[in-house]
Amino acid sequence: MSSMAITGGAGGIGAALVRKLEAAGQRTISLDLEPSAEASECHVLDVSDEVAVAKAFRAAETLAGLACIAGTNARGRVEGLSWDEWNRVMAVNVRGAMLAMKHASGRLRNGGSIVLMSSVSAKIGTDGYVAYHTSKGALLGLMRAASGEFAPRGIRVNAVSPGWVDTAFTDRALAEQPDGEAVRAMAGDAHILGRMARPEEIADAIVFLMSDAASFVTGTELIVDGGFLCRR
Repeated sequence: MSSMAITGGAGGIGAALVRKLEAAGQRTISLDLEPSAEASECHVLDVSDEVAVAKAFRAAETLAGLACIAGTNARGRVEGLSWDEWNRVMAVNVRGAMLAMKHASGRLRNGGSIVLMSSVSAKIGTDGYVAYHTSKGALLGLMRAASGEFAPRGIRVNAVSPGWVDTAFTDRALAEQPDGEAVRAMAGDAHILGRMARPEEIADAIVFLMSDAASFVTGTELIVDGGFLCRR
C-alpha cells in the first residue's frame, strides 16, 4: 500500500493531517523532531539534515503524496536578527521542504501530490518576524518551480497558506510577546470569521489538494485564512 509522508507530522497541523488520513485508511509516515503516536511509521529527525531525510525516504516504498509542514520561527527585525537565527528558520522551513521533495520524488508514483505549507505571512509584513515571512514567500517560489518540474510525471505541487492557526506553534510565538493574550484576541478578531483556524481545518485543505478531487490543480496557492487577507 502506498503511503503519505508528512514532515512535521507529530504536532499541530501535521498531526491533524495524520489523524485524518489514518482514519480514512491511508498509511502515513511522519518525519519530525518528535515521535508520532498516530502515524503508521515514524522517523525522528531534523528535516534540514539531508543524510537523515535521505535515509528515511530510502526506507519508504511507493508514496502517494508528500506534505511538507515542518516549520519554525524566530523573532527578530532586519537590523537585529542574528545570522544563526535567520539560517535556522531558512534551514527548517525552506531547506527542509526542498530536501523532502528531493528525496521523496523517486518514491512518488505518477499522479502523486506534493503540498507545501506557506502562510498569509508571505503577503503581509509583521514587524519583528523577517525570517519567517521571507521563508514563507520562498516556499511559494519553490512550489511554482517544482510544479513545472514534476508535471511531466503527473505529480502535482501546490501550497496552502493559512492565517493564524490555534496550535502549540502559535502558543510559542505568542509567549514571546509581552502582551501575548491581547495579541491572541487580536489575532482571532483579525479574521472575518472572528477566530483562529483549527488545525483540522487546514488539514482538510491539504487532504483536498492531495486527493483526486484536485486532479487539475497544480502550481496553486490555496489560501485558507478565514478572511484574514480581506481586511488587509
